[in-house]
Amino acid sequence: MRALAEARVRAKKIRRAGSVAMFSGWTMAFFAAVTLLGVVFGDYASFVVGVALGAVAFNELRGGLMVRRFEPRGARALGYNQFFLGAVIVSYASWSLYAALRQPLLASAGGSTGDPKLDEMVRSLTALVTYGLYGSLFVIGIVVPSLTAWYYFSRERLVRAMIEKTPHWVIEAMRATA
Repeated sequence: MRALAEARVRAKKIRRAGSVAMFSGWTMAFFAAVTLLGVVFGDYASFVVGVALGAVAFNELRGGLMVRRFEPRGARALGYNQFFLGAVIVSYASWSLYAALRQPLLASAGGSTGDPKLDEMVRSLTALVTYGLYGSLFVIGIVVPSLTAWYYFSRERLVRAMIEKTPHWVIEAMRATA
């Protein structure tokens, strides 16, 4: 029984990573579904982003289950999945910035308010908000998935140590309850 108690302590961080991945996967699946609703309104970029988010969600859920079953490749798969998510976010931010600057808000609303000073103020404010919003999203798309990937990659080492230091029967019992 002592081996089982020691294994539970070692497994706590690993199981937490699996739970994080499962929560992230279901959250990503929700956002994929919401994003795909944009296709109804004729936004075909929403289709591409929604499908990509769906793939991320699927891999996150699959990797979370593998980590919960103490499979080292699950942590690695989750890490690479975060890099893919980062690429999706950065691509979306870049495309959205390009599209927003190509078709400014004032132009889509009719082109002019009639007051040149007000038009210039709206243009500069729109550009500032556009750069701020999509620039922030671009940076977040690099930093957050990179840190999360690092977290998942570090769990692979813990899973391998768990498998090496824990009796096989204990690992099998824990896998059965995962």
